[in-house]
Amino acid sequence: MKTTKTKKPRAHRPRYAALRKMLVERREELLDQMHGGLADSRRDPLGARFDDLADRANDSLYDELARGLAEIATADLRKIERAIEKIDNKAYGRCESCGRRIPQARLRMLPFADLCVECQREEEQEAADSAG
Repeated sequence: MKTTKTKKPRAHRPRYAALRKMLVERREELLDQMHGGLADSRRDPLGARFDDLADRANDSLYDELARGLAEIATADLRKIERAIEKIDNKAYGRCESCGRRIPQARLRMLPFADLCVECQREEEQEAADSAG
């Protein structure tokens, strides 16, 4: 009986292995912050809460801040997940607008960039023109 070896699919290009590792680590940091960091920092170590107006205002402000931070973290997580998926599918490092290769320096600074510098500038300029 002949056995065939199953080739293991390559998870990502070696060229982007360090960026992928950094993205995975950042994803884990964000998930840890979302699941525990914000909730833990709000707890009163003595378990006592005073229900005066200042405390309620502080709690309201905290809740608003926590929601805002969670929205930012969620958006970052989506970008990171998408970048990891693109690395794994060998579609990483190409501008989604023009198809040119995104420079390594840009990817190191912004690993979930999906536009090259020129296309990003054009997009920002169009947004600025339509806003004002």
